[in-house]
Amino acid sequence: MDNQEIIVRVAVSEDKKFSTIITDEMESSAKARGTGIAKRSPDYIEKKIDEGKAVIAVTKGGDWVGFCYIETWSHGEYVANSGLIVSPNYRKSGVAKRSSKLFLI
Repeated sequence: MDNQEIIVRVAVSEDKKFSTIITDEMESSAKARGTGIAKRSPDYIEKKIDEGKAVIAVTKGGDWVGFCYIETWSHGEYVANSGLIVSPNYRKSGVAKRSSKLFLI
């Protein structure tokens, strides 16, 4: 997979159209790995997008590639990268690493 064709950016309102795809893939991936990751709703993902706390990766053609968001607690004193998921077609492409670095900026 050529990373040059993948755009990693802060998610915007128009990206809410991917919220169900993202939550379905989170659930599917957790089941496949046998992990007990809490299921998130599309509304929860959309809230993170509205708060400016989400990063999305898409192709130049508009296909969903990956997504992650940040969680904050103790009135913003603590922050963690969370909910990282990459479409199976783009795993091992390095997009997860690129998405996580965007939060460090």
